[in-house]
Amino acid sequence: MIKKGLERFLEWMSSFFFAGLIVVVLLQVFARMFLPRSPHWTEEASRFLMLYMVAFAAGPAARDRAYVNVDVFINFVRGRPRALIQFLIDAAIAALMGAIMRYAWKNALIGSIQTSASLGIPMHWIFGSMVLHSGSILLYTIMLVFEDVKSIVTGEVDHGNPALS
Repeated sequence: MIKKGLERFLEWMSSFFFAGLIVVVLLQVFARMFLPRSPHWTEEASRFLMLYMVAFAAGPAARDRAYVNVDVFINFVRGRPRALIQFLIDAAIAALMGAIMRYAWKNALIGSIQTSASLGIPMHWIFGSMVLHSGSILLYTIMLVFEDVKSIVTGEVDHGNPALS
């Protein structure tokens, strides 16, 4: 129930920021074409909205293993060896995201003394998108690691997941 609620929240927030991005870009295009001058804040706002759109979508993408990967080698392997390789890949991703999250947190704290140029938003809110991004990937990759261990122990590869079938 908590997992489903978190997934729904992340997906809705990603959609919300995507809609905001569309509105801001359309405003920017309209202003450049039909108004004497365009608002100066739209470029910065579109970058920040895109950061959060991607940050909220990162966890669900990791859950579905929807990131770009090279699966030429893993396609030739079946059963437990495949589950073991997938475990090693997911464990490496989790370790990397843990390290990135640690430094992203430090960076976000540094951002508390700055504000954005056009919008005047404290930069720790903007830098926090990287904490969210790496944290959600870390969370979902840890869940995948547990599924990988289960596959290794039972020898059953999850055929519902295209990355493992």
